[in-house]
Amino acid sequence: MTCAACVNRLETAFQKVAGILQSSVNLATERAQIEFDSAKLSLDDIVNTVSRTGFVVGIEARTFKVRGMTCTSCVNRVQGALQNITGVLSAEVNLATDSVTVEYLRDVVSESIMVDSVAKAGYSLFAVETSGNHMVELQQQVDKEKRAIIVSTILTLPLVLQMVAQFLGWEQIHWMPAAEVLFATPVQFWFGRRFYVAAYQALRAGTANMDVLVVLGTSAAYLYSWYLLITLGEAAEGLLYFESAAVIITLVLLGKYLESRAKRRTFASIRELYKLRPRTASVLQTNGEYVEMLTEQLKVGNEVLCLPGDRIPADGEIVIGEASVDESLVTGESTPLPRKFGDPVIEGSTNIDGRLVIRVTKVGIESTLSKIASLVESAQLGKTNIQRLVDRVSGIFVPVVIAIALFTFGGWVFLSDGGIETALINAVSVLVIACPCALGLATPTAVMTGTGVAARGGILFRDVEALEYAHRVQDVVFDKTGTLTHGLPVLTDIEVLNEIDGISVKKVLEVAASLQIFSKHPIASAFLSRASEEEIAVSEPTQFKSYVGEGVVGTLDSRIWLLGNEKLLHRFDVRTKSSLPDTNNIWLANEQRVVAVFAFVDQVRESAKDAVQQLSSMKINSHILSGDDEAVTRTLAAELGVSSYWFRQTPEAKVDRVAKLQRNSSVAMVGDGINDAPALAQSRLGIAMGTGTDVAMETASVTLMRSDPTLVAATLSVSKRTFRKIQQNLFWAFIYNLIMIPLACLGYLNPSIAGAAMAFSSVSVVGNSLLLRRWKPPKA
Repeated sequence: MTCAACVNRLETAFQKVAGILQSSVNLATERAQIEFDSAKLSLDDIVNTVSRTGFVVGIEARTFKVRGMTCTSCVNRVQGALQNITGVLSAEVNLATDSVTVEYLRDVVSESIMVDSVAKAGYSLFAVETSGNHMVELQQQVDKEKRAIIVSTILTLPLVLQMVAQFLGWEQIHWMPAAEVLFATPVQFWFGRRFYVAAYQALRAGTANMDVLVVLGTSAAYLYSWYLLITLGEAAEGLLYFESAAVIITLVLLGKYLESRAKRRTFASIRELYKLRPRTASVLQTNGEYVEMLTEQLKVGNEVLCLPGDRIPADGEIVIGEASVDESLVTGESTPLPRKFGDPVIEGSTNIDGRLVIRVTKVGIESTLSKIASLVESAQLGKTNIQRLVDRVSGIFVPVVIAIALFTFGGWVFLSDGGIETALINAVSVLVIACPCALGLATPTAVMTGTGVAARGGILFRDVEALEYAHRVQDVVFDKTGTLTHGLPVLTDIEVLNEIDGISVKKVLEVAASLQIFSKHPIASAFLSRASEEEIAVSEPTQFKSYVGEGVVGTLDSRIWLLGNEKLLHRFDVRTKSSLPDTNNIWLANEQRVVAVFAFVDQVRESAKDAVQQLSSMKINSHILSGDDEAVTRTLAAELGVSSYWFRQTPEAKVDRVAKLQRNSSVAMVGDGINDAPALAQSRLGIAMGTGTDVAMETASVTLMRSDPTLVAATLSVSKRTFRKIQQNLFWAFIYNLIMIPLACLGYLNPSIAGAAMAFSSVSVVGNSLLLRRWKPPKA
């Protein structure tokens, strides 16, 4: 694909196929995302549709070795196992060589999927050699275009020298017509053949694209020069336009080369992610020794050795050792994190200073790194509403330009004294100056760069719709627990109210911690942690009973104890009183009266206040939703400077609050992706913060890879910056065509200048998008 007209042609072809439910074609990534009914058509049908439209699908053919085959039945089983994989187009098994050649869609099928499928059939499949990925192909394309532009330039420079000499009046410097033909013909038909092939395919499909314009323009100049040469003979010297055709093709090739280089840089975020994955891993064998294996061959349950300085080869949990782990390149967390036995680790992070043995928990496409890359690619592949409008405009752009060129030719022939020669040159200029490429690249290159730089900062957009909506957000609603706070209560104060039998602070803490020994509640963890810090021994209660949402009752040393909130005490008709602030208090009582009260605080995240200030500086309103009581919520809101807050909100009430706000505003809901899932789903932009969990990455509009509220403002900032770039790109692309085409019509631009302008217009758009890589998160 070379321009937006190609996108429109392909999407039109998809719309005509019964069974294709939805399609989205992206010019910058040169990929199509298709949702189809597998009962009505197959992948082969879709591939054939693309081929008939004049394009080539990203199909890869690879040869693998197969172990375990002994007869033709084995051949059929291996072949069937591979052909049943969605995305595999064909599989040819050769029993004599114990190999299989598989033709598959490289963006749909991975090697690990094929290996697993063949293994289930009872055979072993392994690669003969490691295949190149999309980034390697892009580099190969850049190198190929570089070689073409060098040779084409060498052939074109003599013609340019003659053109400049004529302009300066140096008549002694000129080439014989035969020499001009010798220089121009290879450029026109060898280096320019790509345009002829693409133009033919477009015309065969009943459409026209940029290649048609280039072919029409250069062919007109080239063939007109031949016409003059044949009719005038030697007298045609100095009147030919071979140099115009050669210069146009060379400049367009130069533009394509620069564009390919720039587009490759827009893939930088994906390339950097894949580079984090180490090539090999040391895997523990049954004999106790470690053997080097390709990371692609790792399986869940394998134990791998990771030494200081090594990258962690797969998602897993530590079974031996402890170390500081640098996750900055994956999550954006700048500080190395301590990791010990039982802690999870992420593929691609770096072991700083310890010897670790890690049990693999996720591999292949299930790994965090793969899912991050998948989310980024998915967001980059999507299409914004404005891009859909541009595609519709681009669909009629080329036919309109051809019509303008014909009118230009006719106008100069019949309404001026310039004659056919002047009319032809001006018509060629119109054909060459028009550039639908800039229109087609304006949006996707900005989206690709924006989502890529966001991912580098720990912000993952699920799709382009989330990126598009984020730049319009006016109100941000924060769930309190786990979002603005750490979500882990800390025991701050203990007050003994009735010193029965000389009970002390240490004793009431012992009783409370003992009553919580069976619980997994965060409050229980806080009690047990404090008891451990003070070296207080705990014991198991008898006759233990838990009251959901209230507390627990148990017997210790033949005495019944109650530990819980006011609801529990009211259940047993025990009155409460305390000098401690009305916060998250937990009461300890016997059957007659309160003995002690414990005050807990859910510590506010250090960056929460900065996050609110950043949003305020962006003129975005902040709100707090909390299930806690009024005093706790009011205190937090005052500390952060938030005037709008709601307390004692059930999950259903949170959904209603978000829905009401969205009636008059664009709203983002921020939570931890666990207990506030309904409200996140209700919001047009649900932001799951600091999880990186499978659920959040699959359901939230945006996933923040670390627990930092300031990433919310960064999310909205990168979206605004991305759409500002899109607006700049589209403005430039439209203004360029609105100004340049009339100038060409009026004869102010010769074909060579027109070719240069066209070549660099798309490069400038891609270059402007790449400036997004300089984006930095906002400061308070």
